[in-house]
This record gives sequence, C-alpha cells and structure tokens, in this order.
Amino acid sequence: MALQGLVSALLGGWALSCWAQEPAPDAPPPAASPTPWTYSLGLRSDIADLRHPGTQKLHATYGLRYGPWRIGQTDGNNWHRFGQVLQDSNLTYDLRQDSKWSMAVSGSIINLEQSGQFDALKAGRKTLRAKVGVDYRLPNRWSVGLIATQDMFMRGDGTTLSPTLTYRHPLNEVSTLMLSQAMTWASSAHWQTQQALDPLAKTHQGTGLGEYAVQLAYRQRLSHHWAFFSQLGAQHTLSPVQAPLNTTPNWNYSGQFGVVYFAH
Repeated sequence: MALQGLVSALLGGWALSCWAQEPAPDAPPPAASPTPWTYSLGLRSDIADLRHPGTQKLHATYGLRYGPWRIGQTDGNNWHRFGQVLQDSNLTYDLRQDSKWSMAVSGSIINLEQSGQFDALKAGRKTLRAKVGVDYRLPNRWSVGLIATQDMFMRGDGTTLSPTLTYRHPLNEVSTLMLSQAMTWASSAHWQTQQALDPLAKTHQGTGLGEYAVQLAYRQRLSHHWAFFSQLGAQHTLSPVQAPLNTTPNWNYSGQFGVVYFAH
C-alpha cells in the first residue's frame, strides 16, 4: 500500500507539472517582434546665400534605418526635440542613444574637385571622410557636443574638430526651437581644399580655428508621421583670411525648410 501511494503521488505530481507548463487555451499568441527596418522621405528647399535668392535649390531627402545602422534621420518621435542641428545623410552607426548621450560614427565619399549633391558620383579625385559625433545633454535644456572628421586616405581633406553648444526651447509638446553654435578647427589641408571648391569665398589660412557658425532651427511634428522643419544659419570665416579678388561679406547667411514623412 505504501508503494502504491508513492507511485500515485509521483504520477499526480508529474501530471500537475505538465498541466502547469501547458499554455492556457484562451491565451493570446505572443506578439511579433518589431521589424528592424524603418524609413523617412521628405522634400527640402536650400538657399545657400540669402542675399541671392536665385541660389535656392529643391532636394529630395530620405532616411533608412536597420538596427543601429542608418542613413539620414528616421526617428519621428524624438527628432523634433533631440536631433542635432548639424546633420548630414552619411552612412551612420549609432553607438549610443539615450536620454543623456548621442554617439555615432559615420563615413562618406567626398569629391575634392566638385562639391554638391551626389558629388561622389561625379568625376574628380575622391577620398573617404570618417566622422565621429558626440552629444551630451546637460540640465536646463543645454547640450554640448563634439564633431570630428578625418580624411582616411590623406588626399587633401585633412582633419577637423568642431565643438558645439546647443540650447533647446520646447514651445509645446510637438514643436521646438534649437539654437546651436559651433567653432571649427581644421588643418591647413582642409582649408586649402575648401578654397579650391569655392574660389569666390573667403577661406581661413593655415591650421587653426577658421570658422564660427550659428544655427537657429525650428521643428514641428504635424502628426504621427509628418513633420515640418526650417533653419537659418550664419557662418563667419576667422582671420587670417585668404580673400578672393572680389570683396565678399564677412558673414554668409543660409536657410532651408521642408517637410518629412516618418514611417515610424
């Protein structure tokens, strides 16, 4: 009898264990993991010199993300509040993105003889420019950052370092003003390349701090998917200056505005 009771207890425990491991008949299926792919599409109007409205150009913009890899901007939720004012559309790997830090590395092909959109596809001597960007958010809506670039093939683009200081002023839950200041230190090779690409512009001579820039950006999320942005920029070349034959102003003013559709 004792043996029979022991067997019954073991069988009962095994049945109870199997019953506990079986899913409830009415339990919903597990949620599918979100796709790592997301994208954005937009249209942007650029004015390289506000003194000459005829320089206005219309460009299509795009963003694509797969995991930590991205091209352009694809975050429709926080882009209008936390995105850096200084941006580009290079192939980028996000090392860290949280409430305090933004860290990313990127690379792009630069044409040393022709500057403009899709310059990597045009004829001319090219090089690979690596870029590292760090942004740390301080209390009271301030953030400090550093952007560094390096010509990986040493073909003339040189080295640059640009410390940045940004203040974010939220107007409401969906719109933000961002004021950013930056100074650029660069090697003489970089400034010489800039002079070759734009002979009519003033360019810094030699290695050192050569440019001061300030940007005022306005960003608004129109809906869950749509957003509007605009930006005014001013750039000042620091002395010593290599001036072109014609006299150019000390400051250059530029602007842009556009709309963007975020899939996520």
